[in-house]
Amino acid sequence: MKDLLYLLIELSQPLTLAWLLLTLWLLVALVRRRPGMRLLRLAWLALTLVSCTPLPSWLLAQLENRHPAVRLEDLPKADFIVCLGGGMEPGRREPTGIHLTLGGADRLTTALALAVRRQAPALVLGGGGSLRDGKWVAQADVITAELARIAPLPVETLTLGLCADTHEEAVKAAALAQQRGWTKVLLVTSASHMPRAAATFAKTGLQVIAVPCSYESSFNRSDEVHWLHLPHAGGFSIYSAWLHEVLGLIVYRWRDWI
Repeated sequence: MKDLLYLLIELSQPLTLAWLLLTLWLLVALVRRRPGMRLLRLAWLALTLVSCTPLPSWLLAQLENRHPAVRLEDLPKADFIVCLGGGMEPGRREPTGIHLTLGGADRLTTALALAVRRQAPALVLGGGGSLRDGKWVAQADVITAELARIAPLPVETLTLGLCADTHEEAVKAAALAQQRGWTKVLLVTSASHMPRAAATFAKTGLQVIAVPCSYESSFNRSDEVHWLHLPHAGGFSIYSAWLHEVLGLIVYRWRDWI
């Protein structure tokens, strides 16, 4: 009975209904041999591959696996830890003052774990900005202040200020390292983002120790992979993450940032 209930819930989802109707339309059109079916077939195929198969996860896993997974206890000491933005933002109504966003929250928790273990004498936060009282403020500045309030860390905590992208984070981190005489960085970011991030930081001359986290591909999160299933919206976000990184790598190479 429970399985039937879950099936009915799945079938009532807008995406599933749209896919079922498109499938029915395609089948009827094929039976009646209607002309001009090529675009309809392509639309059905694209929707099916992205939402009904693990193809997006397989694509993302190719990026996630470029750097090996690590264990905290196996990591060497470094001069500083850099946690890239993208998984955290100020939370005006959150009790902690910090809102961890879907798909990147592991960045902050991993960086904090490194700081608590004293893997480096300093933790540096990156990230973009957000509007507060009509002014743009660096998310990292707000989060650093909140961390000092709720859970003071045993290491120095710094920020890169307001950063537009990963390249600006790398440039600012390299400038800070030059001022402090640092060379070796523990770089924390999502596994799928690590190929571009590590290459960008290495381009500045820093010695990068990759600490990938926030694995989103089903191939890296579970031993059970469903090769064909009812449409699921998660496939679109995973595909978008893969496409974002692939295009980002192309642009960064073109700009000679990696």
